[in-house]
Amino acid sequence: MSRLKTLCLALWACACLAVQAQQASPVQATPQGQASAAGNETSITHPAVELARKLLGIPYRWAGADPARGFDCSGLVYYVFNELQVRIPRMQRDLFKSAEQVRKADLKPGDLLFFNTFATLSHVGIYIGEGRFIHAPRRGTTVTIESMDSSYYRGRFAGARRVMPPAAGPAPAQAPGL
Repeated sequence: MSRLKTLCLALWACACLAVQAQQASPVQATPQGQASAAGNETSITHPAVELARKLLGIPYRWAGADPARGFDCSGLVYYVFNELQVRIPRMQRDLFKSAEQVRKADLKPGDLLFFNTFATLSHVGIYIGEGRFIHAPRRGTTVTIESMDSSYYRGRFAGARRVMPPAAGPAPAQAPGL
């Protein structure tokens, strides 16, 4: 399959996710894309989590991969790791196949979570700890924090992958391009 066809298929997948996920109401999504109180956060930090937190509130945009225009789910992940000089595939299925597998019990901040929403491996987010992740959920929303245990995502978890060790590199001081 050509790269263009693969990209179109993935973009269509994220768009379909938007339609289906609009009916789901997040259990622990943070209003207005703001981080929750520090008392609820894990003490472990990861550069990808630090950068992703700076992107909270940026609008969802189908095929988006930059803060000026918006993000779709895989575009957010691609942007964060690219800014940290970690080269990863743009599409979630390719990333799922190429990255190190992580058991759910061994999740660490910065790991990637994959979900089977409307299709196999059709959604991805960045784990931040305590069962929560940052993602670009669907059209009409913004980059936000959500619980893996929400009624929508709980049964759709497909697996986790690690592309960067938890202790790798310093956290960026400011989200580039903002």
